[in-house]
Amino acid sequence: MFRQIFAILILATCSISLSAQPDSLADAGLLPFIQEGRKEMIRSFEETNRPEVQFWMDSLQRLENELFLTLQWDERWLLYLWLENYSALFAEVQIFDSGLEEVELLKLAPPPDSLFQHLDVRLYEERAYLFDQVRKAWLSAEERAFTSLLINYLLRLSTEEPEASAFDKQLNAFLKEYPSSRFTWYIHRHLYNIKPPGNWAFCMDLLFLNGNWTEGMERTLRPAYGGEIALGYWVKRWNAGLRLAVGGQKLDRDMDEKGFIWPEEDPSTFFAIELETGYDIYNKPRLRIFPSFGGGFGSVRPSENEEEPNPVYYDHFKFNGWHLTTALQADVKFNLKSKKVATTYHGVRVRIGHRWLNFEPRNPAMQGNMFFFAVGYTIFGRQPRY
Repeated sequence: MFRQIFAILILATCSISLSAQPDSLADAGLLPFIQEGRKEMIRSFEETNRPEVQFWMDSLQRLENELFLTLQWDERWLLYLWLENYSALFAEVQIFDSGLEEVELLKLAPPPDSLFQHLDVRLYEERAYLFDQVRKAWLSAEERAFTSLLINYLLRLSTEEPEASAFDKQLNAFLKEYPSSRFTWYIHRHLYNIKPPGNWAFCMDLLFLNGNWTEGMERTLRPAYGGEIALGYWVKRWNAGLRLAVGGQKLDRDMDEKGFIWPEEDPSTFFAIELETGYDIYNKPRLRIFPSFGGGFGSVRPSENEEEPNPVYYDHFKFNGWHLTTALQADVKFNLKSKKVATTYHGVRVRIGHRWLNFEPRNPAMQGNMFFFAVGYTIFGRQPRY
């Protein structure tokens, strides 16, 4: 009886505070009332007094305003399950990603106590009872199936393998059975251990480059060594990317251009910037293979040296041109166990290809193409469906 009178006094005091001083609620001392209400809820829960737990839950929710949060969302949802208040649970699930979560993050959290721990430990021990109550509840087949999945999620029953993969398969089966479910958005955003992928991804590679020249350039330039970096976009097996290749090599002989000599052993720089597109012809859990085709702008020129600037006449040896590129690329995939989105990976990329260069058709010493081999690191970030 005393506790009921105390609760009425709490509500009356807070009602007076809300009507008299709405802008100075913090000064009215609301936090002690919230703390005492949560303490009483823990006591009632430990005594398995469901009517009293419901009373204190209602009381705390009436105290909540734009400044203070009296119950965290997961505390409320565990209480809804224990009290078999499924309609309130479903209503909050539906609006969780429509502002409920963001609004609660802006409020002051309840005073720290052991309410969640009490709920979590006991409901974990009584999980068989919870599932049985859902099975007996007056719910549709869809609601019954979703509630069972939510219990599994809230009590963290399937976060480790092999249970995690089995749980994700259950989610897939639910969405296949109920494609228009009102819970679809929440399931995709929160319940999966590894989120199902959408149709697109971002990718990047950083490769070590070895290039060999053909025709006159093979006699003029030594093999090129350098690197490639690329950013790409993937959608439904199609690939598009922007690639930058930079390499260095020395001259293997003197080269004449317009009466000027570029001497043997001088360093030179090759670079190319390209757009490319391709299509996956093979994409399995451990290996991905895709050819690509593209083109861009390239250049071979003397390497710059700040300590010993190149003579002015070196400007005659800057050879530029547009070119086409073809390549065959293969990714050996790693890190499949720790990905957050299905089919995301990082690994080793091998790239073999050919650049049809067009630097200086009038000078035989700069006629030719490049055959290249590149190997290095790649990351493929598949994006979630939602």
